[in-house]
Amino acid sequence: MWRRAIPPTIALWVWSLGALGWAQPSDPLVMERCVTLFQTLRPQFAYAERAAPQRFLLRVVLGVDGVPVSRLTVNIDLTPVPLGLEDIAVVALDRPVQDALRLRNQIARRFEGVTQTLNLGNWYVSEPRGYRCFLTHQGRVVGVLGLGRNLEPLSDPRWLAAYQRSPVRFSAVEPPIR
Repeated sequence: MWRRAIPPTIALWVWSLGALGWAQPSDPLVMERCVTLFQTLRPQFAYAERAAPQRFLLRVVLGVDGVPVSRLTVNIDLTPVPLGLEDIAVVALDRPVQDALRLRNQIARRFEGVTQTLNLGNWYVSEPRGYRCFLTHQGRVVGVLGLGRNLEPLSDPRWLAAYQRSPVRFSAVEPPIR
């Protein structure tokens, strides 16, 4: 295959973008905080969220010091599913009582191993509320760790509400009721 070198004028133009400040450097404090939180993430609770009649998505909520800070969608074997591909992880509960009991037992056995396969992405995104750090599994983004502008973790109250409504739920630490 034939390759051409980058013309010097284009290389100079790209370099000048960085020199003029258009390519913003990252704040090392944000990544340090993401790393600190990631190292202390623990599964808090899991639940089945209804996607359709007798069809559910399995969700695992990770937390730091009892505060839920990230939610993952997982397959039936509790393998994290990439964001945007959640539909492939829908679980059918044809016999609700028996299937729910079997599913709850399976979650209980494998619950603690969920975080062992996760990695922290080496980038973050700044947004109006704060920052988003990305949790990955085998190179694919499977979750988001939100931080406020003060670098404290952000929680979503909808996760707790979904847990409380769920017919199938498992908790390592009983979530606080607000």
